[in-house]
Amino acid sequence: MAEVGRVSIRLPSSIKPGDIIRVRTLVIHPMELVQRDSQGKIIAKNYNFIHTMTVSFNGKETMRTEMTQAVSQNPSFTFPVKVDRPGKLVVTFSDTTGKEYAGQAEIKLS
Repeated sequence: MAEVGRVSIRLPSSIKPGDIIRVRTLVIHPMELVQRDSQGKIIAKNYNFIHTMTVSFNGKETMRTEMTQAVSQNPSFTFPVKVDRPGKLVVTFSDTTGKEYAGQAEIKLS
């Protein structure tokens, strides 16, 4: 199995000032599903799943999203970013155990 917490980010190969680009990111994580007993009641336990994704550009938070354990294992996300200058894009995922997993990519203009 791949390393839990590894974050990958994909950017377009050519980016011009003013472009709205599509950023694709993936995090390796098991994303535990809620389990139920034979009577259909939820089994109480601390489930391990990613609950927050934060995106920052050049140190400024530009997006934050929250999710539930209904998201699949090794989730991938795609979102738009308007690029007006080069810089560092950082995507951070936080799970219910308190761990954070981050990936970064340099946005270069062509």
